[in-house]
Amino acid sequence: MAISPEHQIYSELFADAPDMAAGFLRELGVEVPDYDRSELTSCDLGHVDPVERRSDVAILLRGPAGDDPHGKLMGIVVEVQRDEKERKRFTWPEYVAALRSKHECPVALLVICPRQRVADWYTEPIPLGHPGFVLDPIVLGPRGIPVVTDPGDVGERPTLGVLSAAAHGTREPDVLTALHSGLDHIDRETAAKYIGYALHLLSGGKGQAALEELMMTETYAYTSEWTERLRAEGEARGEARGEARGEARGLTKGAAAARAEDILRILEARGATPTDEQRERVEGCRDLALLDVWFDRALRLTRVDELFEG
Repeated sequence: MAISPEHQIYSELFADAPDMAAGFLRELGVEVPDYDRSELTSCDLGHVDPVERRSDVAILLRGPAGDDPHGKLMGIVVEVQRDEKERKRFTWPEYVAALRSKHECPVALLVICPRQRVADWYTEPIPLGHPGFVLDPIVLGPRGIPVVTDPGDVGERPTLGVLSAAAHGTREPDVLTALHSGLDHIDRETAAKYIGYALHLLSGGKGQAALEELMMTETYAYTSEWTERLRAEGEARGEARGEARGEARGLTKGAAAARAEDILRILEARGATPTDEQRERVEGCRDLALLDVWFDRALRLTRVDELFEG
């Protein structure tokens, strides 16, 4: 069965930050031992069965255990579930038992559900049939993910910032601002990857549009379908106006008008509403080079006055 991009993104976030899984388990009331380091281990939990048995992410927590300074203290099986599947109630106990047998250590199951109704569905205990042998899935839905509004927290734990944006970004715009600003603290390649993850997880809603407007600052030289469409529409409007007028310099004038309109749209989106005089100055300008300067300034300014400085 093909894995959806959303499923893959959630899995990779926990693979990128194995400590995050241990942290969530502790917050959900699971006793997690003090450990020195976490590491990914093989997700292949099958044996001789020809049917593939793979968890999404498998993690080992290591630290002093008896005479072994790098002992296996605990295993964590991380599973991502986007919808209700009764079959998982049969495969998850197998995953836990297989990882426990393979590494001879306690193992916990952490189920990540992007939708709260799905998370609520999976909280039911799974009786295995043997007396007292019951698996209680530890389930994390959007309600269990913190609202991260501090850019510093995003810089320290960017994967948590992405999870927070996906869970709360549509209703909490400060979460998106924190993600956008906080990723300045990590390398640009990784930041661009996490912005891409967040945009995909927010796709189809107001959160995606809000984050893409923030991304118009080009902090990470990021381009998306939305930003490219904005530029393409501006160029198309300019060409259409130039052709309709039939003037020798119609294309230039049309492109200038389109760029002026883009500048005004960006100002409005950033909450910097121009006065009538400032609006007329932008709309009346036909110098494409100057409009390009104003366009770049509009992406970063805090006051409309800054548009015309220098």
